[in-house]
Amino acid sequence: MKRILIVDDSELMCELIKETLRGLEEDKVIFTATNPLIAIRKANLFKIDLALVDYEMPYMNGLLLIGYLKEINPLTKIVMVSAYTEPGAQITLEALAKGAIDYILKPANKEEFKEFKKELSEKVQWILAGRELSRKKSKVEKDKTKVLNSLEGLKTYTSNYLVDKLRESKVIAIGISTGGPPVLEKIFTNLKKDFSIPILVVQHMPPTFTKALAERLCKISQRQVKEAEDGEKIENGVIYIAKGGVHMAVEKILGKYYIRLLENVEKVNSHKPSCDILFSSVAEWYGKNATGIIMTGMGCDGANGLLEMKNQGALTIAQSKESCVVFGMPRVAIEKGAAEAVLSTDDIIRLLNEV
Repeated sequence: MKRILIVDDSELMCELIKETLRGLEEDKVIFTATNPLIAIRKANLFKIDLALVDYEMPYMNGLLLIGYLKEINPLTKIVMVSAYTEPGAQITLEALAKGAIDYILKPANKEEFKEFKKELSEKVQWILAGRELSRKKSKVEKDKTKVLNSLEGLKTYTSNYLVDKLRESKVIAIGISTGGPPVLEKIFTNLKKDFSIPILVVQHMPPTFTKALAERLCKISQRQVKEAEDGEKIENGVIYIAKGGVHMAVEKILGKYYIRLLENVEKVNSHKPSCDILFSSVAEWYGKNATGIIMTGMGCDGANGLLEMKNQGALTIAQSKESCVVFGMPRVAIEKGAAEAVLSTDDIIRLLNEV
């Protein structure tokens, strides 16, 4: 029996969320709290599996409440219900850093209610289900491809293969979604100071949020992190974050590599930007001289593009189940045989610092 807690000072929003969740198949009990004090009392009385938390509320804000809920039960998964504004983006990133695993944007009008309910249903189902690898043998297992799941394997294998392939890379492409911002913070703050390979990142986020993410990562990591711009040359040592609502691709002109933002292309795998678009273009223009990394996230975005990269001779890595918030995108990539190595976040950092 799953226990869900909705915390919002708007009774209308509480009822909207509750009505949406009632339609899910999971065996569940839904609690509501119209202020944080009620939420804390209910969290002490019942073991809460998932909390959906608003930000602006009486007595304390959502960020403070996250701390209390995590103290009561560290296993409670928290999703922030966020405003689609620049301040809302900053608050959401702080919430993710404090332990929230995802966020969902509040509908600004009646037209957005349908999309809000669809996204809420999908995210809650993924989070509660804890999707794992299917029982059937993956293509990776069938082909007996070398898959690394531990630091010990990394030590013995990277010396003559992974590090060599990484050193051939002129770019690193990362596709990431649910649970991504804290993972990116960890990677970029722990890279060695002279790390020079450019990094292109697709993090599933809407406009405004990606700019706020780039600014936060720049400040925390003390590296050059920026929201990507159309037509700019890809420079060594720079980390480019795909702009929300626009696909990011690469292009090679006269031996130089440039970023292309594709505004008029439809969503791919329900996302814009899409990891598949980035990975596919990297496969086309960089060939074997690239590294692709697919990380925590729901759904299947990035798996096909990562397979294209592998087929072109690029190094391809999937984040391990144990280190993922949601083992969705990496799972699909592994099952497709797109990943040469499966590594934890810590081992990915160690590998990158071998360059």
